[in-house]
Amino acid sequence: MDQRTLRGTNSLAWLTALLSGGVLPLAFAPFELFWIAPLSLASLFHLLLKSKTLRHALATGWWFGVGLFGVGASWVQVSIQQFGGVNLPVSLLMTLLFVMAMALFIAGFGGLFFLFLKKKGGRWRLLLLAPLLWVLMEWVRSTVLGGFPWLLLGHTAPGTFYRGLAPLVGTAGASLYLSLIAATLLQLLREKKVNRWLMGWTVVLLAGGWGSDQLQWGKPVGEPLSVAMVQGNIAQEEKWLPENRHRIEQLYRTATEQSQSTRLVIWPETALPQFRHQAEQRLLQPMHQQLKNGGQTLLAGMPIRQREGDRYFNGMVALGADEGEYHKRHLVPFGEYLPMREWLGPLLEWIKIPMADFSAGESWQSPLRVAGQRIAPTICYEIAYPELALSPLPEAMLLVTISNDGWFGDSLAPHQHLQIARMRALESARPLLRATNTGITAVVGADGEIVEQIPRGEFGVLRTTVQPMAGETPYVRWISYNGRMDDGA
Repeated sequence: MDQRTLRGTNSLAWLTALLSGGVLPLAFAPFELFWIAPLSLASLFHLLLKSKTLRHALATGWWFGVGLFGVGASWVQVSIQQFGGVNLPVSLLMTLLFVMAMALFIAGFGGLFFLFLKKKGGRWRLLLLAPLLWVLMEWVRSTVLGGFPWLLLGHTAPGTFYRGLAPLVGTAGASLYLSLIAATLLQLLREKKVNRWLMGWTVVLLAGGWGSDQLQWGKPVGEPLSVAMVQGNIAQEEKWLPENRHRIEQLYRTATEQSQSTRLVIWPETALPQFRHQAEQRLLQPMHQQLKNGGQTLLAGMPIRQREGDRYFNGMVALGADEGEYHKRHLVPFGEYLPMREWLGPLLEWIKIPMADFSAGESWQSPLRVAGQRIAPTICYEIAYPELALSPLPEAMLLVTISNDGWFGDSLAPHQHLQIARMRALESARPLLRATNTGITAVVGADGEIVEQIPRGEFGVLRTTVQPMAGETPYVRWISYNGRMDDGA
């Protein structure tokens, strides 16, 4: 093959990889065309099997990653430009660098695929080893430098026939399942004649996914809890302006006073754009007494400054009938803290993101109790980490997450973020309450289905009742066991 033909063949393969990766986000929210996931991955496996060199396999994986993150994580550009004070060309450049960096993980998968499968071949090596390598890559991507556990194949499970895998084997197990289907589909197409063993394996896979959803793990406990969640819909560019503080305070206070029939009221992340001590005497103390007299509890998101020292936290505060604080444990790089501060310190001044120098809360914090129930609290990005979000289980009967998805603008991210939260409800067999600033505020059932929601970009108060659930899924049991091992128990 001459050089011109070779270059043309390589270009076609990489273009196909780019397109295959680019359609994969259609498997995620808001589209939820889950069947695209195994088709997209089967295309990547096929291209890697045709790779002649390690370099070609690395490039093929990288181009697939560029397509995946270029489309699926395009919201990064919205956050950087609209809310980071950066102009369009610079925001596009920063997003491109981010996409290229994330694509390196898929390139690494391509290299491992070539080394372990292409050179040694074998039907069962493709069927079993390729899916394991994919899940390994997702795990590494979710872990390195704080991780980016976004667009994991397993996140597509809510609402599908294989959603029952979540309480059994979690997101990684659901990713493995889709990867197995992708490899099986490719091998079926490669067979020159009907292979009965392969057909049987296909039936087992599909039946296993469907059968997992027939199992029940949680059971109701206690009385239903009446809840009101406030979606303030304060534009991100207006939220931190000092002249808007009074209006924001009055909006949330009025919404709370109009929800006196509920036992629990939830405000979103940093609903108050000021430190707790700044609003204590003027707003929080009067509200605390009023709520306590009415037997209500308020969970409100706000920054909390340490009494001694200069550290401050992204927090969730309980007021009224119950009291307590939760400090966010897993912070967002560049949004809430700056990695490698000694070298990148000036970047904070350039990007000009408000409250961009938080400290992480303690890894273990006393569980919050509200309305007689122990809850598992998370703030924003933390919901993407099951080992963190589910750590208070099985004792906690309810998941509560608050977020400020205003950073994402009108993009794919709010929908993807909600889908990730739905996965935590599925894994734990617990209902989930999600309060956000600009949407999507939602009640998610223990089966991962959305019960009620407030659309993005609207002000609203979602009043409902939710049934706390008890029980321990196999996945939660595994999470709990590993947590105890990490703590030296």
